[in-house]
Amino acid sequence: MAQLNAGGIGIVNFYVQWPDDATLTLIQERRLYQQVFNLTPIHGQKRLWTIISQNINNDHPAFAPTKKQCRNKWNSLKSGYENLKRLLDGNPEGFPTHRPTHHDEHFHEELSDEFWLVECNYLLFN
Repeated sequence: MAQLNAGGIGIVNFYVQWPDDATLTLIQERRLYQQVFNLTPIHGQKRLWTIISQNINNDHPAFAPTKKQCRNKWNSLKSGYENLKRLLDGNPEGFPTHRPTHHDEHFHEELSDEFWLVECNYLLFN
């Protein structure tokens, strides 16, 4: 959901349709920054989302998502991936499911390594 100031009249909410190529760039950027996300507290991740949104805009000049739109789309992609994974596995836990979206199906394979669940293992030296 994005917000637009409609000529000073007020704030208007509208749905942002992510193009497939920009969505793929979002996944690739999020993968690239995985280790940094793991090491950064949630309140400090705004800067990472700003960088990702700028990189998407550089690669796709006609599409300029905000950091919030990038974070929301990322969370939607993860949720959609989990939903489709449950459906494909027969949903043995009985979680609520919904019909997969185009992006859920289109990017399921791209997300199948679940890279966002991998934590960094670093040696600490004293």
